[in-house]
Amino acid sequence: MFPSTDRAAVNADALAARTRSMAHRLLSGAGSASLLAYRLSPDEFTASIAHGLTRSGQFVVAGRPDPSDPVTTVDAGEPIDVRVDLLKESPDPAVRLVAATVHALGVLRWLAPGEARRLYAWGELPREVADLVEDGRGRLGVIDIERVVLRDSLGVTPMDFEDLVGTIVNDRPQAFPGADDEWNAYDLVASVSETHLAEMCRSVDTGAIPGAICWRRPTMHTCDHTLGHVFLADIDSTGVTLMSVREDETLAAFAAFRRPATTLDDLAVQVSCLIEDSVPDSSPRL
Repeated sequence: MFPSTDRAAVNADALAARTRSMAHRLLSGAGSASLLAYRLSPDEFTASIAHGLTRSGQFVVAGRPDPSDPVTTVDAGEPIDVRVDLLKESPDPAVRLVAATVHALGVLRWLAPGEARRLYAWGELPREVADLVEDGRGRLGVIDIERVVLRDSLGVTPMDFEDLVGTIVNDRPQAFPGADDEWNAYDLVASVSETHLAEMCRSVDTGAIPGAICWRRPTMHTCDHTLGHVFLADIDSTGVTLMSVREDETLAAFAAFRRPATTLDDLAVQVSCLIEDSVPDSSPRL
């Protein structure tokens, strides 16, 4: 069980950790990114880009120059005011849910090819960004950001970029699950019986396990394939977020892990602990 008997304190710590972890994951490359150069081209989004954080904590994007998109063809070093939108959807293929979004205003500067090659050679770039820079045809840009706003199932949370990323760089934690692990993480949690997932939701709702009910609302206009089922909205190093569609109400519940998961093996252990804590008389089944 959790070491603290103060459930309110445990819940507060778990939710704060989840918020920071979610923002970390999106900034590190999870989900999809789009840019809006609201002064240069206010009616066009630049969407075909990779994004992530360098090892030193810079937010970077990469894409191929497109003559029809003026943002991608601006000269290296020229500042471009942009809005950054990052969107993370649920990994569950049975439903379409937005797990979280991050929004920020910043200044984009494309780097000269030589600078981009140096960062690539030094191993500074996240993998998907590096893949676009590797062949020399992609452009690498750095976006200076001061604040980010996370929107998720718990609400809206503004965060200082330097504070968030500085902690990440100093502690060197890896965002989990990363792009390489996300589908394996989904398969692992999805292999848990739906009965156990429903028990997790109920246990969060009754306060039997740490976490929070993110939202609840009356069930209306449901499809047959959703009624009575539990869907996986998100997997994080700090816990899992589930959506339970009942006949009378639909709710989203965040069930917190005992300890952060940083690998798939960790995830398997923590999910087993959730099953044990929410259904004490059952043996964990993954």
